[in-house]
Amino acid sequence: MKSGAPRTASRQERWLTAALTVALLAAVALSAVVVAHPQPFAWEVTLTRSVQRQAWLCLPLQAISWPGNSVLAQGSCLLLACGLLARHGWAQEARALAYVGVGAFLWNIALKALVGRSRPTGEIVQLHVAANGWSFPSGHVMFYTAFYGGMALFAQSKLSPSVKRASLIALCATLVGLAGVSRVFLGAHWPTDVAAGYGYGLAWLLLIGRPLWQANPQGGAPGLAESDLAPSGAAAAQATERSGYV
Repeated sequence: MKSGAPRTASRQERWLTAALTVALLAAVALSAVVVAHPQPFAWEVTLTRSVQRQAWLCLPLQAISWPGNSVLAQGSCLLLACGLLARHGWAQEARALAYVGVGAFLWNIALKALVGRSRPTGEIVQLHVAANGWSFPSGHVMFYTAFYGGMALFAQSKLSPSVKRASLIALCATLVGLAGVSRVFLGAHWPTDVAAGYGYGLAWLLLIGRPLWQANPQGGAPGLAESDLAPSGAAAAQATERSGYV
């Protein structure tokens, strides 16, 4: 029976490596295309205008974008999530989530400066937000994919089945899935900006965030948290002892 565990872990590792490779290569390829052709493609303009015809989406999609609208908003969400994890004994996972979120933010700044693509203008599409700086890749999408994607993987792998876990996964999946639509609808990004944001965000998450979904050999294990992210029994004691994180 036990021999199946290493095989399962090895299979998971291969899938994760494959996903990381595909996501990174796709994002790099898109970057090369945009560097060579910085102006929006005709299909991007057509798609953006088509999405923007759905006027009823404006308020919901503005709400989707709100948690990523500023460094303060992103930092507050990151601090809250990491603080809750650390408080309930998931110190290693809290550190991993912090690295994932901060790293995604910093890498996005570097990638935008490297590519130097201009944002959509009001002469071409509607602008529902005032977005500054470079456009490629989307910072919202990259941060959401890495941070909220990491939270979803943590909940799926390390929390016991419950309504709270299902709700957290659904919320994170909604934010990640609709982030791209939101940024295109609001006129902040072109579709290729969004696609690259998903690729880079996923690649960074899979590269750095493995403690979020892998079993911790020193203590905490999947399924320990039934309520409020709290490990139980000996696992909580071990997590507290090894934690220097506040």
